[in-house]
Amino acid sequence: MQPGDILHVAVYSSDIEAAAPFNLQETATPNALNAPQQHTLEIFLGYLVHGNGQIDFPVLGAIQVAGLTLPQVKDILEQRLRSYLRDAVVSVRFINFRITVLGEVNQPGTYTISSPRITLLEALGRAGDLSPYANRTNLLHIREQNGQRIYTRVNLQSGEIFSSPVYYLQQNDILYVEPNRAKIAAVADPATRVITYTTGVLSVVTLLIALFRR
Repeated sequence: MQPGDILHVAVYSSDIEAAAPFNLQETATPNALNAPQQHTLEIFLGYLVHGNGQIDFPVLGAIQVAGLTLPQVKDILEQRLRSYLRDAVVSVRFINFRITVLGEVNQPGTYTISSPRITLLEALGRAGDLSPYANRTNLLHIREQNGQRIYTRVNLQSGEIFSSPVYYLQQNDILYVEPNRAKIAAVADPATRVITYTTGVLSVVTLLIALFRR
């Protein structure tokens, strides 16, 4: 995780009263809220990862979480809580789980996902599916880990996609769908050259903005 992420953290214990100080209090019951209201409430009650990579947690104070995975944050909190709760169980998830899909899809953009688990194929579906000009054999996946960007090529027509380490997306992953040969060849047509060049430039600019704004 990184600065700007918002986490939902819940602390459970057999001693409900003892666990209460470690949980942010909701002012409305989930059953009384519709989905957008519930999501807004969760964001308001979430833990923002500040620019220094820390969250401010009740009683425990500042905790460094930048660069950690959700299971690692869970382990740290449970260890710190042992001084207060003998049987503490912690649940941690992203509230603003974001992915970005660019290139040859029908609805490129950045999407906030309510579920903490989404596959690469589901993300393409969120983006309106591939366009007719999409290169289905060489999709580019970009993930940031430990301050470094990792680039992975994915063949959507291969069964190996389901065992790929990037099949299940993580927070802030980026997918870039390249154009196929048919669209590249269209550049040779004077009637479509300007449109093709413009679309390609816009896709590259959007990708660069997504990379450098993080």
